[in-house]
Amino acid sequence: MEKPEHILVATDLSSHAGRAETRAAMLAQSLGAGKLVLMHVVPSLPLEALTNILDRTPLETEQKLLDAARADLAERARHLGEKFGLAIGTAVRIGRPYVEIAKEAEALDAELVVVGGYGAHLMRELFLGATAEKVLRKSRRPVLVVKQEPFSPYKRLLVPVDFSPSSARSLDWAQAVAGGAETTVAHVYEAPYESTLRYASVEDKVIEGYQAAARQQAQDAMRAFLAPRRAAGTDFLQRMLHGHPAAGIRELAEEMRPDLIVMGKHGQTEIEELLLGSVTKHVLFETHCDMLVATER
Repeated sequence: MEKPEHILVATDLSSHAGRAETRAAMLAQSLGAGKLVLMHVVPSLPLEALTNILDRTPLETEQKLLDAARADLAERARHLGEKFGLAIGTAVRIGRPYVEIAKEAEALDAELVVVGGYGAHLMRELFLGATAEKVLRKSRRPVLVVKQEPFSPYKRLLVPVDFSPSSARSLDWAQAVAGGAETTVAHVYEAPYESTLRYASVEDKVIEGYQAAARQQAQDAMRAFLAPRRAAGTDFLQRMLHGHPAAGIRELAEEMRPDLIVMGKHGQTEIEELLLGSVTKHVLFETHCDMLVATER
């Protein structure tokens, strides 16, 4: 995978947003990104409410908020630039946050979009919750959701795979951001119609044989999936679990305590293409570590 040239980090200017800003700068430095842009979106609905509260004209309110955001962003960019030795740009927009973030990512041709895991005050909905999920749905770019304080580079990665093109892309990203990190590639498999067989009172011995065949098939698929990377001299830790994918990944995350989970935006089924990806969405909301959702782009 080619190193990203442009990284966009969306911030709501809260103290929590500093986590995303710092992590984005750390990645820009380690990946050799050519440009990092800090972006803030002034949500249009709170803007209308503040116009009434402050008893100002819409233009006066808008200008005041824009000036304040630009000054704040400039100071944050200066601080990060000095700390990490980066040239950092800024952008302020008005509108629906997830729409403006996706538009800016396309305009910038950003290879990675970084958002914070928590918002603040009127902007609380801006990130983890409605907007983070909407950004993931809307954006055609990889998105990193930062939930933890970035004290150091990522040291322990979990990469759940279903052997789809999205999984291959997520493993590319894991290798790009991992450096010397410990990387575990995991697959959670289910034996098709297993619950139906139990409901039909099929003997346990038959079901166990069916599960064993499904496990062998999953192991063969994992071997083939990793073979090109191993041939190139890269190796990974591996985990294979039986059960529901979302629950299995959550259990693995609780056991491993990874710094970062990297996974694809969609699975292999048509219904997952219509959604964010049911497993991806569950993992996003049910784990506490950072999460990078890769795309096939």
